[in-house]
Amino acid sequence: MTMNSALRAYKASQQLNQNPRDILANVHAELYRAIVSAKDAHEQKKLDVMCEHVARSVRILTVLVATLNFSAVGRNGTTLRAFYQRLLNLMNGGDRGGNVPNSYELAIQLLQPLCKEFHKTPQG
Repeated sequence: MTMNSALRAYKASQQLNQNPRDILANVHAELYRAIVSAKDAHEQKKLDVMCEHVARSVRILTVLVATLNFSAVGRNGTTLRAFYQRLLNLMNGGDRGGNVPNSYELAIQLLQPLCKEFHKTPQG
């Protein structure tokens, strides 16, 4: 175990007491960072770094698609599942048509409003 991995584990353990909305907000923020980083690495022609960030975003999206109980919220769940699947297709290259930067930009544009919504302070 390296010092960096130990620090990451410690930071992650601090999130264990958070409510589900906070956890989802953090997951989506990490997804957003991974996609933005992939786009930046592509623009800098650092393809190995880009692949690491793409792989991270695909892992996050795969877990979201595989584990969230979309049926519990009816039609909204169907829409949300399609949203995640669209992002997953973009990051896997299924929607690229040869235009990587546009795929990353579209994924960022799709995800940004959701990230902003998660970070709004709930009214109580």
